[in-house]
Amino acid sequence: MPSTPDHSRDTVAQKLPATRDSAATDARGISIEPTAADASSSPAPSGEAPSGEEPADESAVQESTERFVLFSPGGPLVIELRITIDGKPFRAMREELIDEALKLADRDGDGRPTWAEVFSDPKRRFSKRLDLPIDRKNRKEFFKTHDTNQNGTVDRDEARRFVARAKNAGSAFALSGSSEYRGSNRRSSIVLATLDADGDGKLSSEELALAEPRLLTRDANDDGTVTWGEMDDTLAGDAQAVMSRTSYLTAPAAAALGPQADWDGIVYTFAEQYLIDGEPAAEAFALAPSLPGTLDEDGDGRLSYEEVQRLETIEPHLVLASNFGKTGDLLAGVSLVGLSPELGEADRVVSHLASGLLFDWGGYRLQIASEDRAPQAADEPSAEMLLTMYDADKNGYLDKTEAAAAPPLAADMETLDANDDGKVYLDEIESLLRGRRSPQLSAVQAVVRHDQDVLFPQLDLNHDGRLTTRELRRCREQLASLDRDGDGRIAVQELPETMTITLGRGLPTNSMPNAMPLAAAPAPRDGPSWFIHMDRNRDQEISPEEFPGEHGKFRSIDLDADGFLSLSEAQAAATAQAEGSQAEGSQTEGSQTEGSQTEGSRAEGSQTE
Repeated sequence: MPSTPDHSRDTVAQKLPATRDSAATDARGISIEPTAADASSSPAPSGEAPSGEEPADESAVQESTERFVLFSPGGPLVIELRITIDGKPFRAMREELIDEALKLADRDGDGRPTWAEVFSDPKRRFSKRLDLPIDRKNRKEFFKTHDTNQNGTVDRDEARRFVARAKNAGSAFALSGSSEYRGSNRRSSIVLATLDADGDGKLSSEELALAEPRLLTRDANDDGTVTWGEMDDTLAGDAQAVMSRTSYLTAPAAAALGPQADWDGIVYTFAEQYLIDGEPAAEAFALAPSLPGTLDEDGDGRLSYEEVQRLETIEPHLVLASNFGKTGDLLAGVSLVGLSPELGEADRVVSHLASGLLFDWGGYRLQIASEDRAPQAADEPSAEMLLTMYDADKNGYLDKTEAAAAPPLAADMETLDANDDGKVYLDEIESLLRGRRSPQLSAVQAVVRHDQDVLFPQLDLNHDGRLTTRELRRCREQLASLDRDGDGRIAVQELPETMTITLGRGLPTNSMPNAMPLAAAPAPRDGPSWFIHMDRNRDQEISPEEFPGEHGKFRSIDLDADGFLSLSEAQAAATAQAEGSQAEGSQTEGSQTEGSQTEGSRAEGSQTE
């Protein structure tokens, strides 16, 4: 993509003062900067992909919506997310936590929570419930830090900031990412360098033919698969490389829209990547060619500061549903709700992966992945389970003796009994459990990155972060499909630009979802024992090299004749064997019964005689 000269910034900013404050004021004055909730009420893009993912009513849509602009190599795209947690708009979980915090801050029950009550509480319920220590030695510093408007009251926004600090949870929604690998992920592709034996920057037909064995040279643990960790040795002991990478973190790959939009940053990034002296650069809007005309309100062929701000109100190019937790009738993970006609038909450009969605527009690929860090229900008992288990006298609450006998509750006896009545009820247990795990579980992060290597995702067909035996054998075919000009060679310019958006929940702010999965898929926990033991590389299928038996036996189990034994084929073989054994057992039993009957007849004949 073209890079705009420094003076282009002045061109873009001519019509509005280039300061964030003045831009925000002017935007509000001409009513082109609604809230994210208001923006979500605009019509969904035509060419929708029906999925049943929309929340039930308009207000629910508004409460669950976030919008951002993606600075993709194929041009800017406006993306709308509709996020739910446990089937509700995602902000509801955080607001419940804030309600709990305000209730704990109102110790005298007069309806006015104060920081004085929080600070003087000997049981420190407010801070303990959110697992945040309070320094009670310095009252002045405490009030200065938390009572931001110095009115003594715990206002809702102040409680919200306090909850966001708990376990480094952060805000209810956060968008981050960088353009670190923009462009370089093609030129500096590790996969390309591994396969390019003559170093000419292109892959010849001879090099494509040797792709599998050359990639296997990176198989450090000799398990027959190649993980991204085995490929990526660029940072091994290289402190300078680490420093150079961190320098890219200020270059955004996406920017939030809505009330918190940084319009200085959005406009300048937009100009640097897609405009030349305020005019759209040739082919800079490959994915959405109508966007410049939509933004150009006065039709002069140039985009001003305020015209770029119209990104806030246009219909989104992509509408995605992202559902976490107990989703009920909604699809867990990420799914497509709407797709702009300019981006093509969903059944042609969208692939459904185990981790999410993959959009393939020829020279541009975008993966949308989901990562939920919520604890499994089996790992942590619910409040109802704890009350049922430890309420020995079945009177509907736990007294101090019963609560002390419950290991998950015993350490929090001081904070459990919120009203000091000597009884712990269901709502008090629920409040405690929410305080322990909900700050992080009520926070959703969207991390946007250019993939480090454009070829690895092209070969990693199931996007589990490694190249399995099947994928390695298909890599020549996959690479050959990139030969757009049909000359039998793959040039750098023919490699697709690739990006990943990872939507994660339950991660602290000092952690980030994986933009490129590194962990291998888990081995199957069920299925025939022989299948589990033979699957040495844990790719959930068995290659001929992993099968110790006769080749004829392998072919008899390989029902689809694709050269691999899948879990379903192994289960089918085990079922057939079990049924055969039962039939053989029945025949044997029948023969024994027939023999007994004959012997009985002989005995009967003897008696008659």
